[in-house]
Amino acid sequence: MIETYEQAVNYIHSLPRMHKRNDLIDIKNALKKLGNPQNDYPTVHVTGTNGKGSTVNYLANLLEKTDRRVGMFTSPFVIKFNERIQINHQMISDQEIVKLVNEIIEKTQGINLIEFEFVTVMGFLYFRGKVDIAIIEVGIGAEHDKTNVITPILSIITSIGLDHEKIIGPTIQDIAIEKSGIIKPQVPVVCGKLPDSVKLIIQEKAEKEKSGLFELGEDFFVKGFQTKDYRNQFTYWEKLVTIQDIQVFGFEKTDAANAAIAIKAFILIEQMAQTQLSSRFVVQNIDDHQLLGREQIVQNHPLVLMDGAHNIDAVANLINSLNANWPKKDIIVLYTGMKDKDRADILKIIAPKVQSVYVSNLLLSRAAKKEDYDLSEFNNIEFVSDYHAKIDQIISTMTDHQIFLITGSFYLISELESHFKS
Repeated sequence: MIETYEQAVNYIHSLPRMHKRNDLIDIKNALKKLGNPQNDYPTVHVTGTNGKGSTVNYLANLLEKTDRRVGMFTSPFVIKFNERIQINHQMISDQEIVKLVNEIIEKTQGINLIEFEFVTVMGFLYFRGKVDIAIIEVGIGAEHDKTNVITPILSIITSIGLDHEKIIGPTIQDIAIEKSGIIKPQVPVVCGKLPDSVKLIIQEKAEKEKSGLFELGEDFFVKGFQTKDYRNQFTYWEKLVTIQDIQVFGFEKTDAANAAIAIKAFILIEQMAQTQLSSRFVVQNIDDHQLLGREQIVQNHPLVLMDGAHNIDAVANLINSLNANWPKKDIIVLYTGMKDKDRADILKIIAPKVQSVYVSNLLLSRAAKKEDYDLSEFNNIEFVSDYHAKIDQIISTMTDHQIFLITGSFYLISELESHFKS
């Protein structure tokens, strides 16, 4: 019997991270023993290489303001494990986690759940009887992801790019095939702008399943994008719908793209409910809550930012956006990466566009260590073992002509949240 929150979270983290089998048998069996709670409320299923968390957040903001109770199942967490399971942006309580962990252990005896399966089951179980709709973010991929046990009312693919290639790759086409597994028969799917190399894969899967496909840049659009003072402003446009003067926090155009995806999803959900809300409603509510670890400003003068960008597309977009918005400022980067990420390619993107890069390592088995890097080809990258000391040194000597970016891993962002708050 687990009695405390700490024991419950430690139990969850002690579970294996991977199955030898790449199937959904165990989680389906566990959910069956619990009465299949995932079928008790409507769901929206969200996958994508980047932009999942932001899209989930924007969509939840809109749905909550219609007086719905909205469940959010997301990953990773930044400060506390409870962030992964929320209702109307309120985290699950410590006591509820203890209760659910004991219930799942008791009712699923003999089923060997891995960590993500256990957390997914816990999210589905927590939402039962408490929500009007739940937005479920995949862990990795889609078709074989442990969340793919639902029949949603709507599917979302935010983006398709290179990440987790060893698990769902190696090619972008392989990744697209895996992510297309989120598309269900006659369930509409909203997509971000798809690369030409994979567009046909998604289109053919949607056509096969007789699912309506709505793609950014084809069926709905971001127009008039501009950014000022960490605010993105744009117009959402599709045939018969124009929403002007939308503003969301951030300085990356992908923020506007993710917001547009959420708006299209919201419009479709409202159509299913046979309701319609004004453009003013969307403008007023889409940015009601913001996420930690995404373009997060921890100091204004000089500017210090944290962002959990951890794959090629996310890092490239982040660095390019910084250069576009502050072309006269020198950028200093602190980067930590995992062993399974394309670290060499990421550093090749960063190095030519910034003043200097400091690479460090985290105390995690997955984290890349000094010996995992070859920095000999770079003249502006240095490895530092004590990144806390380096952060303090950089900030103490910065000028207003510099920007300090901390990126590469949400594990790093999580640790530094408390560092900056103190």
